[in-house]
Amino acid sequence: MFGRKKKIGDIFDDLPKAPEGVTPAVSEPRRSGKRAMLIPDTPYTDDPAADLLLANTGKQREDWLEILFASAVREGRQSELVNFLQSNYRVQKWWANSIALMYLKWRSQSKSVAAEEKLLRLTASIPTGVGLSYNLFSAGSIYGDNFNRFLKLQPDEKIVLTFNDQTRVSIIFEAVGVNTSLIIEHEFLNDATKIREAKKYWQQLINKLVEQVSR
Repeated sequence: MFGRKKKIGDIFDDLPKAPEGVTPAVSEPRRSGKRAMLIPDTPYTDDPAADLLLANTGKQREDWLEILFASAVREGRQSELVNFLQSNYRVQKWWANSIALMYLKWRSQSKSVAAEEKLLRLTASIPTGVGLSYNLFSAGSIYGDNFNRFLKLQPDEKIVLTFNDQTRVSIIFEAVGVNTSLIIEHEFLNDATKIREAKKYWQQLINKLVEQVSR
């Protein structure tokens, strides 16, 4: 009557138990990024294969160029671009560096292959030598209040400018006898109105400089 009561088992007794003295395996931490990225064993490149770029970063070349150009680091150095990509898009280091190099290469080039509806391309002649023409177009004061700053000023007779409306201009100088031939490419003009305004702006500026050197 007063015998020991039978012990009621725990509700978890029927679950499998880990052997005593064995440390449970620790799962491998998840890799950063939206996907496991293949890391090539080659140096960073400014021309990654399109299929690998898409497969490992989830975006194509044009997507990354647009993202970086629209960002606050659009004029930054490679390290700034890499930090931006790693912090905001969780891109692995190798791919972040390669995307940054790809963007820097694109940024320094003229965009004559850009979409026609976003590009104004003009040619003009300045009746003076390349040296003086280059110096005239290097003067930031001639561009008015909308001028932002030089994105890149190159010693190879080419100037790249940025404006406050987020558009960009490449000016290429070529000697033609005693005169200078200009190729002006104004990029990222989003509509026909901006293209007309930009065309008028450059024609007035060129006429002003031609009059100045012809005195």
